[in-house]
Amino acid sequence: MDFSQILSILTGALKGAVVITGLVIIMMLLIEYLNIENRGRWFKTLKDSPIRQVITGTLLGAIPGCVGGFASVSLYTHSIIGAGALISTMIAATGDEAFVLLATSPALFFKLLAILCAIAFCAGLVINLLRKNRQKSLCPESFQIHQEDKEHKKERNFRHFFKEHVWEHIIKKHLPSVFLWSFGALILCGVLTEYIDIEDWISGHEGYMPLVILAAAAIGLIPQSGPHMVFILLVAQGTLPFYVLLASAISQQGHVSLPLLAQSKKSWILSKAFCAVLGIAAGMIGFCI
Repeated sequence: MDFSQILSILTGALKGAVVITGLVIIMMLLIEYLNIENRGRWFKTLKDSPIRQVITGTLLGAIPGCVGGFASVSLYTHSIIGAGALISTMIAATGDEAFVLLATSPALFFKLLAILCAIAFCAGLVINLLRKNRQKSLCPESFQIHQEDKEHKKERNFRHFFKEHVWEHIIKKHLPSVFLWSFGALILCGVLTEYIDIEDWISGHEGYMPLVILAAAAIGLIPQSGPHMVFILLVAQGTLPFYVLLASAISQQGHVSLPLLAQSKKSWILSKAFCAVLGIAAGMIGFCI
């Protein structure tokens, strides 16, 4: 690897980390603002209903791109939604690949989205049944409402909101870790994809579909949009069967899981492992039918 390749990887990782961090911060600001405006009533309603959590998680994951997923991860790390809803988001999310699939084959996109949402909803309910203990907030401040937030003086409210909610909570507590972990993960992904030609490997193993399914789920562990694009293109062209794309889509979430990696390594590992195993199972079922 020469200097130009290293520089390209670092530049790409830096741009990606800045965009991801910016989107995460924007989503957290929006959640903070909404929580204060309705005095926490919406979050309380969500906390009290596991089914609403799973529905919310599924719908957020179904939004093309990563913004909905970032919002779900933020809600999870602040203990607004539980593990079931988080898993629902991870399964339903397809990252930036959703835009490519929507542009190249809308019928295939909506077919995939409908199946993913059904699986996401069922998986979320199962996780909630198996795990009854709520995830403790990974952020000590959580989404709090202070006495100053209840006052009606707009100038005082703005100063308090910026100092306590934006600076002390979002920027000081979350921004550094989200940026650094995203930057590091994207560098690693860039190095791996530089040495691995995924499309060439798949074309050489088309006759071994179970192996391709395992590869699709394994590549799905990469927390980046891009490496999974090959499955969308090959399935859209008719080169690979639909169940390979399904295995890939369940396992991967684009950049959605990167903020979770920054906040909880254990939750990241467990959620990625669960999605990968579920993706393999779905792909194998499709292969056997």
